[in-house]
Amino acid sequence: MSTTLSENDLADLKEGLRRCSAKTVEAAVRYRETKDLTAIPQIVYGILERYQPATAAIKLSEANENARLIEDIGLDSLTLLEIVLSIEEILTLRIENEELREIRTIGQLNQFLHAKITGAKSDAPVRRYTREHIALVLPQQPPFMFLDEAELNGESVKANYTIKGTESFLEGHFRGEPIFPASIVFEAMGQAACLWVLEKVPARLGKEIKSNHVFFASLDGAHFYRKTKPGEKLEFTQTLVKLREPLAIFDGSVTSNGDRVARVERLVLAFGEQLLPQPGAPATSEASAAITAPVVSNDSDNGQS
Repeated sequence: MSTTLSENDLADLKEGLRRCSAKTVEAAVRYRETKDLTAIPQIVYGILERYQPATAAIKLSEANENARLIEDIGLDSLTLLEIVLSIEEILTLRIENEELREIRTIGQLNQFLHAKITGAKSDAPVRRYTREHIALVLPQQPPFMFLDEAELNGESVKANYTIKGTESFLEGHFRGEPIFPASIVFEAMGQAACLWVLEKVPARLGKEIKSNHVFFASLDGAHFYRKTKPGEKLEFTQTLVKLREPLAIFDGSVTSNGDRVARVERLVLAFGEQLLPQPGAPATSEASAAITAPVVSNDSDNGQS
């Protein structure tokens, strides 16, 4: 069923989209008249384009659906509120604050609006990250970042890293036979869990967590099964077991080409400003002791340690 907008409605629509492109106005008119859901991404894009600052990390014209609204597109909380108000006005709907908590990317916003309009159940969106996007989130940076791609889905994070063979530490590990160190496998698992904490915990606890306020606390039940070498692709799966501030506990596994490489029964990350050393505080505080004294039990290191 379609309707034709009156001159007054069309004028109001154009006023609501002032400084937006003609394509955005055309998409909004099409949506209003025909309820064409394919018009939603163009409307969202046009409104975001209107508000994006020139200093943004990623230009909107170069962004994909995984681009984050705050970190990549450069929006702040007040600007996001203006954008939501504009979307409500153009799409003639109401968006509650609680519904926005898990929306972090352009794709998630489009999916949410589609589900909101159709009445479909909106499942927790899967978040996919390229190496460039991971580097924008993690405190670890190349060459000490061991994730190429990642995917966050509910309580789990999946990631992968292809051993390049050019990693500097491989020159001496070992002579004539480069083998990826077990300690770096642990590090990569911790980085994958850190990505989950930084992306998921702020919305769940309603507070910001700075990237350099996440710490490797402990490992328990760590097992290794085989060596990995340059050219092999490591695939990490970490699942949240328990979240209670300031700790996030995961179990995880590593495979390569379907073969098991490693397993960790309990990987613990600690997060938050309260764990940082305070001026005048003893260096051996309970928090710092927990962070600097990991417990690891290995079946075998298979020559990787």
